Amino acid sequence: MSWQGFIDKGLLEGGIVREAAIFGIEGGIWAQSAGCNISEDEQRAIVDGLNDPPLREIRVGGRQYRCAMSSLDLILGSKLTSAAEGRESTTRGVIPGGCIIKKTNRAVIAAEYPSKSSEMDVLTGVEQLGNYFVMKGY
Repeated sequence: MSWQGFIDKGLLEGGIVREAAIFGIEGGIWAQSAGCNISEDEQRAIVDGLNDPPLREIRVGGRQYRCAMSSLDLILGSKLTSAAEGRESTTRGVIPGGCIIKKTNRAVIAAEYPSKSSEMDVLTGVEQLGNYFVMKGY
């Protein structure tokens, strides 16, 4: 399967992930969904944060997330409210939806999900894809 196939069929097809990307730990997008634009600076910040946890906040595709959990290979992010988005805040400035980021040997998988999706369902899908990459040497 191509890198784009992992995005389209592995993450987006079920409808629980809104946007996703795979990029190298040395930088450079390998594949991404339409509308997913993770800048080079964001890629570096994500990899740096994974190499030196814990993180408090992370930016993915221009959207800011509070890190509910971060480790050497995983970030769970909750979306922070933004007045520019015109959304009402919920408890402590966090709105539903978020991001899950998984680092493998040579790649990073970033998946953003909407409020209708279960964090655990997204986490399971991202972890399975990440484990497959590790098994294949990526």
